[in-house]
Amino acid sequence: MKYILSYGGGVNSTALYFYIQEKKLPLDLIVFCDTGVEHTYTYELVEKMKKLVKPEFVTVESNLGTLYEYYFKVKKIPSFMKRDCTSKFKIYPMRRYLRKRYGKKEIFGLYLGIAYEEFTRMKKADVKYITNLYPFCEDKITRDGNLEILKRYGIEAKKSGCIGCIYNRKSEWLKLLKEHEDEFMKYELLDKNNSRYPEISLINGSTMERFRKAVEQQLSFDIPEAEPNCAIYGSCFL
Repeated sequence: MKYILSYGGGVNSTALYFYIQEKKLPLDLIVFCDTGVEHTYTYELVEKMKKLVKPEFVTVESNLGTLYEYYFKVKKIPSFMKRDCTSKFKIYPMRRYLRKRYGKKEIFGLYLGIAYEEFTRMKKADVKYITNLYPFCEDKITRDGNLEILKRYGIEAKKSGCIGCIYNRKSEWLKLLKEHEDEFMKYELLDKNNSRYPEISLINGSTMERFRKAVEQQLSFDIPEAEPNCAIYGSCFL
């Protein structure tokens, strides 16, 4: 069995690497699945970790292009109801890479950085050649425990996730609009381009355009927020 760390560039997966080292757990490879639309701070941490880690660290990408390019091309957006972004840009790219590199007879233990309070997100892999491993859940290590691990090693990390993630809170969209208006406008365009499922939007309960205009006019209106856990921990995992 080959042991793989699914690395997302956030708090949990970064802490998990150091926890694996502390516990002397087997680790053969670290894999970062790049959607092409990660935050700058995520890419910076990835580069930093590549210089620190002991096993090989590889970056894999989807054969569909970047997440933004794909959804613009097919005229739809990621959504809660039709959520396929994780499978297309995280799960399948990693599996293709592992199969190509190690062959079809190899089996894998896949480490996933799920904190103990997120244990309801644990699940078995849907393929026989992968066993999902959850060290933090097994050892009851919480998010605060993750932060303590990072503190011991002098590493700073933030919640990972795509810039235009469907789990973004209203405050995150507002921050993007105020600090990176060009990026916000890209996702407003993606929202408008969505002709496949016009009944849904990147902002739950609104549209990107309506949200921007409300901010510009200093209006306020209620938009249902993302689930608290998703807002804090991120939502993508294998």
